[in-house]
Amino acid sequence: MPPTSAHARAPKQGRSRESFERIIAATLDLLGERAYDQITLAEICRRAGVSTGSLYGRVDGKDELLRVVQVRFLAGLAGQFTREADRIAAEARGLEQVVPAVVRGLGALLKDNASLLRAFMLRGTSDPVIGAAGKKSALETFAKFIALLQTCRGEIRHPHPDRAIETGIQLIYATQARFLGLDSIGRLDEAGSWSQFLDDLSDMLLAFLLFRPGR
Repeated sequence: MPPTSAHARAPKQGRSRESFERIIAATLDLLGERAYDQITLAEICRRAGVSTGSLYGRVDGKDELLRVVQVRFLAGLAGQFTREADRIAAEARGLEQVVPAVVRGLGALLKDNASLLRAFMLRGTSDPVIGAAGKKSALETFAKFIALLQTCRGEIRHPHPDRAIETGIQLIYATQARFLGLDSIGRLDEAGSWSQFLDDLSDMLLAFLLFRPGR
């Protein structure tokens, strides 16, 4: 059974579990369509085909439901990032291949999940539980891609390769997130400009890792 976290009360019977699964799915669907503040519990229950009593039997309200849904979403996202990191490790060789693969792999997953990531990131500014879970997920994601760049450590010319790798990944993530509007309500740019943007980020990260500062 997929994780639902300590934020929800355990079901007393199979029917309750199935109803709550539909509630989680409906919430994820709606978050992909509209902002959190524009969604009501009544609407979630209608889409899930369950009564509001079923929902309140598992959680105390909308904020707690969102925390449960975030746990489910982040578990699935972690699996996606792990599979992408494994794919890059199997296919890319050397810094000139690994860097663009990392930039594009990270960017593709952020773009594919942009609507939901935006919902949780925006809510995380006012909900410390949501914010802490999001930060933990981001750090775990960084670790996967940092490890990929570490395999090319011998090619890096920067005098502090570990610091350069970590800083580079953080900047790539932050820049992609801003481009996609994950920290604000906005629309994605056109696909063509996104592709060029990823190429530019790849070139900048590669140049940074190969840079020998004079100081």
